[in-house]
Amino acid sequence: MRILLGRSMHIFLRKPARAYILALLAVLLNSACAPSPREEEKRAVLAAYRQQAYAIYDDAYVAAKQLYMAVIELQTNPSDASLEKARNAWREARVPYSQSEALRFGNWFVDEWEKGINSWPLDEGFIDYVDRYYRVSASNEWAHANLISSNVIYAAGRQVPINYIVIRQLQMLELSSGIESNIATGYHALEFMLWGQDRHGNSQGAGERPWTDFSLDPSLCSDGDRLASGIESCRKRGEFLQAQSLHILSKLKEMRGYWAPGDGNAGDRLQKSPVNEGLNRVLFGLAAMSAEELAGERMHVALMTNSPEEEQDCFSDDTHNSLWYNALGIENFYYGRYKGRSAIDLEAQSLAALATEYYPALAREIDAGFSETKAAMKVIWEAGNNGEQYVDQLIAPGNAAGHVLLQRGIRGLQTQANLLGKLALKLGFELKDPASFSALDQ
Repeated sequence: MRILLGRSMHIFLRKPARAYILALLAVLLNSACAPSPREEEKRAVLAAYRQQAYAIYDDAYVAAKQLYMAVIELQTNPSDASLEKARNAWREARVPYSQSEALRFGNWFVDEWEKGINSWPLDEGFIDYVDRYYRVSASNEWAHANLISSNVIYAAGRQVPINYIVIRQLQMLELSSGIESNIATGYHALEFMLWGQDRHGNSQGAGERPWTDFSLDPSLCSDGDRLASGIESCRKRGEFLQAQSLHILSKLKEMRGYWAPGDGNAGDRLQKSPVNEGLNRVLFGLAAMSAEELAGERMHVALMTNSPEEEQDCFSDDTHNSLWYNALGIENFYYGRYKGRSAIDLEAQSLAALATEYYPALAREIDAGFSETKAAMKVIWEAGNNGEQYVDQLIAPGNAAGHVLLQRGIRGLQTQANLLGKLALKLGFELKDPASFSALDQ
């Protein structure tokens, strides 16, 4: 860029005006000459993103194996101890999975796949017994179907026997019902089977399903607080546990394969895509998970409705962990790090590294934004971990202090999403829903 001033203009300018012009010229010249990230630096970010995605899904798969083994132990040897072991395995399995959700919205195939493994909220009466105060939509005629206690159900105009629990039949019934909340597969269906209905409302306490709900001893087999008329319901609950844990394992193996090293899979196509298109996927996914899903669907909706049914892990009261690890996953993908079975440090190939090198002022803003979000989410997480207040208490009507904690987290997530959008503009593109880039997902 060449900017020339005539000699006479330079002579007759007053000193303040001349200083202003010179300062303006310096800004213009600096902006014109300011370096920008090279394509290979941007592509390194995509490679790191893929590597991190594979590591997280691999950890989720390994944790799901542990969950499966714990579930089989509960099925074959039901007791208080084996039930608690299975519950703990479920909680542990959620840790890597929750961090993986930062990948959802930037990758169409992940978002579609997610519906089969993490759908919520669900109408638990569709699956098993609930108390008489259970409230459902009048339009959901399947809300009390109780697949566990029923021998037959009407679906697609015909009688469907339900003598045994198999995953394909559960998937067919989900589709046949035509109701989004009739969910019988995935983490939250399994969560309900392990904990049962949470009947505490906004008070402390999770679901309290007894271990005898899985006993094959006719003198012990129960349906909650009453003795069952036989062992069929207990047998089917065990089958449900096994079917769900195998389903989760299979789905995670599938998704891990999409990101594995090698040619031809979705991760490979992402790395080889037009580089700004790939970075749009990364940043759009992080921003959408921050503002729309986590701040919006998972926190704001629950807060506005004061409804425990709208918190994600409502049967186990584990929502504080899901919120924390969702937020941590977003942060980790920005900074290129992950601590799982083995620590990954890809910070030199991260979005954060690009921002720090080329846009330091914005990088400082983003760092401050993530720090504020983390501090806010940590307070929510610690309140649950310490047993002080779980999310269903934080959202309770009249809990002004609890509402403030959640609102602070919501604001932080929204702010960091806006800052990620600014980074996209600096990198040369405006964030767009990557659904239009479907070639990568074929």
